[in-house]
Amino acid sequence: MARASRAPTWWLVGPDVLVALTVLAAVAWAVTALLDGRTAVAAAPAVTTTALAVVALVVRSRSGLPARTPVLPVWFVPVVLLVAAGSAVGWGAADGTTDGVAVGAAALVTAGPAAAVLAVPVAFRTGTARAERAGVRITDLSAVEAARSVDTLVLAKDGTVTTGDLTVVSVDPVEPDHDRNLRWFAGALSKASDHRVERAVATLSARGRLTGVEVVDGMGVRGSVDRHPVRVGSPQWIGFEAEPTIWTTVGVEVDGRRLGSITVADDVRPDLARDVGRLRALDVELVLVSDDTAERTRHVAELAGIETVHVTGDAGGVVRDLVSSGRAVATIGLSARAGAALAVTTGGVLGDAPTIDVDDCSPARVADALTIGRATAARVRRARTVTTTLGLVGAAVGATGLAGPVVAVVAAVAIYAVAALVATAA
Repeated sequence: MARASRAPTWWLVGPDVLVALTVLAAVAWAVTALLDGRTAVAAAPAVTTTALAVVALVVRSRSGLPARTPVLPVWFVPVVLLVAAGSAVGWGAADGTTDGVAVGAAALVTAGPAAAVLAVPVAFRTGTARAERAGVRITDLSAVEAARSVDTLVLAKDGTVTTGDLTVVSVDPVEPDHDRNLRWFAGALSKASDHRVERAVATLSARGRLTGVEVVDGMGVRGSVDRHPVRVGSPQWIGFEAEPTIWTTVGVEVDGRRLGSITVADDVRPDLARDVGRLRALDVELVLVSDDTAERTRHVAELAGIETVHVTGDAGGVVRDLVSSGRAVATIGLSARAGAALAVTTGGVLGDAPTIDVDDCSPARVADALTIGRATAARVRRARTVTTTLGLVGAAVGATGLAGPVVAVVAAVAIYAVAALVATAA
């Protein structure tokens, strides 16, 4: 799906122009009718259309949708104006100016243009309100429109299917009765480092009294815990051979004596398989990318139930290849600059893609974003279709000359009410 080209200015302002012309036409209808000696009921369309237009514009201003967002098909405004103008000219030529103005104005009023201005912003706001309750923030209609076509989701391993942190998976003391001391000294000293490995080890104990702490690049951390010299770091630094594993193992030394080793691994999100299943239910193919080792990446992919894996430092290249093959691709977690945002791209340029912001990059939150985005897009399209159809029918009825002031007002209010109901329906 190629990105939509910039809409012509006249299309963007067309609905507002149509609303303004409708109000002016209704006022002209009232003035000519009153001057012709008719009852004050003729003023009802002017009052009603003005009130409906004001409410619609206020609602739109508070919906979060930009004022110049396309809310109607490009042909709707010209067609309604042509119907109104044609009916005014025809009836005016046949029965006089007063009737010509009345019929032309009736065609505009019964087209319900205020409903068209109202429907899409209300549908959009209904979707964004539901999204906010789910930890999803939608600020752009183009993002939810793009979400409809997504058929591939590219996830970075760290921060999506995993929390982005590491967790302790094994504590192996040299002697069984060293287990408590191993946890205590390693956890206490590791609190002095902000490295991912040490942050995981630090969860094993409370804080101790630290002195002389030094972080040794590429090796680990050393210092004293409650006056006991401690080192936590790579097995080579501590001086032992670790058991082969795809994960990271650190050794722990206290008072010059090795107490044991601790192994940390990716912290896989809870309920990962269930949440990935939700994404699959949306007919989205999942692709996992990582610049970690192939063994770790494939292990996490297996836990998540993701079959397509790319071990690479060029995630953007993976996306571009998918897009060039005709896929509509959403990405999550690939760019630190993007933060927690679901980006939808069809042009292979990650920084230019519309985004949906999420509280976190978990599969559950991404599933929420796609589900709500698609539902919002469907609601917007449904509201646009209904108001367009009713507007054309209303304009046609008004052009027949059968719609007096009361009928025109009832038709305008009815279209307005239906538009609001459709826009807020589930």
